Amino acid sequence: MKKGHELKIRERLSKSYLQVIFIASISAIVGIIALLVMTRMYNNALNNYGFSQGDIGKAMTAFSGARSEVRAAVGYMDEDIISDAKDTYYTRKDSFQQYLDDIESSMVTQAGKDAYNQIVKDLDGYWDLSDQLIEEGSTTDQEISKKVQRREADELGPAYQVVYNDLKNLMNIYVQKGDQIESVLAVMEIIAVIIMIAVIILSILSGRRYGNQIADGISKPLQQISERLKTFAEGDLDSEFPEHDAKDEVAEMIETARKMADNLNVIISDSGKLLNEMADGNFAVATEHEERYTGKFNDLLIGIRNMNRKIDESLRQVEETAEQVSLGSGNMAEAAQSLAEGATEQAGAVEELQATIADITANVEHTAENLQKSHADARKYADDADHSREQMHAMVEAMQRISESSMKIENIISELEDIASQTNLLSLNASIEAARAGEAGKGFAVVADQIRKLAEQSAASAVSTRELIEGSIHDVEEGNKAVALVSETLDEVIKGINDIADTSKSLSENSQSQATAMEQAEQGVNQISEVVQSNSAMAQETSATSEELSAQAETLDNLVRQFTLREQK
Repeated sequence: MKKGHELKIRERLSKSYLQVIFIASISAIVGIIALLVMTRMYNNALNNYGFSQGDIGKAMTAFSGARSEVRAAVGYMDEDIISDAKDTYYTRKDSFQQYLDDIESSMVTQAGKDAYNQIVKDLDGYWDLSDQLIEEGSTTDQEISKKVQRREADELGPAYQVVYNDLKNLMNIYVQKGDQIESVLAVMEIIAVIIMIAVIILSILSGRRYGNQIADGISKPLQQISERLKTFAEGDLDSEFPEHDAKDEVAEMIETARKMADNLNVIISDSGKLLNEMADGNFAVATEHEERYTGKFNDLLIGIRNMNRKIDESLRQVEETAEQVSLGSGNMAEAAQSLAEGATEQAGAVEELQATIADITANVEHTAENLQKSHADARKYADDADHSREQMHAMVEAMQRISESSMKIENIISELEDIASQTNLLSLNASIEAARAGEAGKGFAVVADQIRKLAEQSAASAVSTRELIEGSIHDVEEGNKAVALVSETLDEVIKGINDIADTSKSLSENSQSQATAMEQAEQGVNQISEVVQSNSAMAQETSATSEELSAQAETLDNLVRQFTLREQK
């Protein structure tokens, strides 16, 4: 049989409850037995004495009533009353005899039997005398009635008194016996109550004792484990859990808590190790206790693992981006250098163009002066002037072709704009990679922004420069042709200048307009020259910025190489 500390709490409680119930059952059994005994005694007393007392009382009543009817029958002179009295007399006589028989059957004591026998003895001849007197006295004759009344008083009265006293004696015997039994029942009731109270007190004391034992066996270990769990909740995973000798649910709970603390200790130590290794730059680290990460702890391992993979992937992307930025900055430097050299060559060409336009302007002004001088002679050469006008129309058509050529030049400038757009895109990519690089890429981001602005300015300047340069070159070429034709025509017109004076005057005015236009063209070329020089300076600055961007990309690559990344599968 198991000892108390080897039982489960349920078994201990059940055992204690059974013990208390057993003691309470004893109390109930004792009470039931006492109740049965008292009930039996009460039934016996009731049957043997209570009912007998009732029968004796009824017999006494019937006996006295019968005598009263005798006295009524012999005392009244009314025949109806006499008849009713006689009938009632015999009825009560029969009732008395029936009650007397019932009393005989309930006699259980010797004293009662003796008293009953005395009643029967004293009744001997009583009813014969009583019947005789009622029969003789049932008359309206006063003399006979008086005679019977005297006999009733002298003979029947004493006999009645003796029998009535015998009945009273029997009643007293049964009353005394009933009182004795009542006293016994009262004593037994007190004894039963005392026994039941004693058993109840014993049950209470036993239940309290067993309850305290069980409560102490449960509450003390639970209090100890509660205090330990408080420190456990505060992060103490190393302190020992309280010992519990019993083999109950509390011991199982303590053992479960001990295993939980051990498991948490391993998980926290392992996850701390993983995070510290990643903080030191080692992203190739792996857990050594993956089997411990069960349930919700698996979410922690998955979170650490996802963070490891994301950071590792980000660092690889930064490394690759740094390489791309380094290559792109090198290409940008070469392109900027080429742009600077081209801008220098454009500046030389523009200077030559300035000199050529200046010579043309001087020639046009000189021609205008000659036309003014030959204004008088021009009139006679009206026809030649008309021919010169046609040549001028040809020059206008040439200028129209210049405009069409300018449209083609726009296509070339579009290509330059594409180059500038690619440069701008490259600077935008550099800004993005600088943002990914974080603190180390702030300087790189500023440089990338400057490159973007320079690329935009270069694109705008390239468009303006190309439009002005190409337009000017073609205008000059076609203008030269037109001017050559005009010169030949004018040579012919000079011969008849005096005849077509008005025409010469018109040509003179046209020459003045051309001179003004050439001056404006010269101003435009000057502006082109300034833009070309600005482009050259910007190209040189872009080249320097590209070199600095390359250095920043190399620095970023060196920073990434400080981390230990996972091997790619």
